[in-house]
Amino acid sequence: MSVSSIVMSSHWGREVRHKYITQESKALAVVFPGKNYSAERSLLDYAAKLAREYGCDILLLEYGYQSARAELKRDEIDIIAEECKAAISSLPEYEQLLFISKSMGAVIAGRVAAELNLSQKTSHLYLTPVADSLPLLRQSRGSIIYGGSDPTFTEQHAAGLNGQKNLRVYRIDDANNALEVGSVNESLAVLLVIINFYHEFFRDALTG
Repeated sequence: MSVSSIVMSSHWGREVRHKYITQESKALAVVFPGKNYSAERSLLDYAAKLAREYGCDILLLEYGYQSARAELKRDEIDIIAEECKAAISSLPEYEQLLFISKSMGAVIAGRVAAELNLSQKTSHLYLTPVADSLPLLRQSRGSIIYGGSDPTFTEQHAAGLNGQKNLRVYRIDDANNALEVGSVNESLAVLLVIINFYHEFFRDALTG
């Protein structure tokens, strides 16, 4: 296994360092962080670790505004998408892609797959997607996990995905946008359930 960094300049005047882990795989898992949820936090960290256990190469994206410790403006999402496309395009071509995204990252992951014409070989794991990502979700295949108490993606939004045969949708009762519930112990129990969903996603994506 080899670990390196892909260093690129960004719109925010700071270099970004995308962590790239290779183990001679034909499948690449790409992690798209949330607005305030980095790839090092638990939901994405465990997903990346599992991807490695399933034999994938890993790309952990960093956004330019995160590196610069700046606030993200709504109209700058286009810039993030372009910078993520550049990072992925700099890598060797893979036979299969798994895009793992959190919240706002769902919009970016969906756009990158569509704009780079990668949709046919990409499976998505969407964690607490935002409502703006709904049109992109409908064009995707994979799994969605959302919290029953998350105001950014509600039961009504999930209902808009009814009939999408290529998507599995999981609701975590009473969970917030971080897919956490009341106490620490309860949140850890929920995390185990979520990790079982991850296993299902990787098995389906890599053997389906």
